[in-house]
Amino acid sequence: MEVVVLSGAEADLDEIYHQIGESAGERLLLTLDRKLELLRTFPRLAPPRLQAKVRRVKIGRTPFGLFYTIEGRRLMVVAVQDLRKDPSTLARIIRARL
Repeated sequence: MEVVVLSGAEADLDEIYHQIGESAGERLLLTLDRKLELLRTFPRLAPPRLQAKVRRVKIGRTPFGLFYTIEGRRLMVVAVQDLRKDPSTLARIIRARL
């Protein structure tokens, strides 16, 4: 399965990296890479949530979640967000990117 990280998710990662600092940011990226490897093999690991299309997995022990869709043989990373945000705010961010 091909993983495609959309520009919004790239921007999320840049913002998070700068917020948490280089050391924690590097650990987050390593954890994210391991999660993406798992999702390549098991893309339906997480149940659909938003509009029965978007799936969410937690990134290790961090407060961050990876939001993605499956489109054919592609896993599309829509967003990486802090899961401590208000759920309606998260839903609004995700819907705006679909």
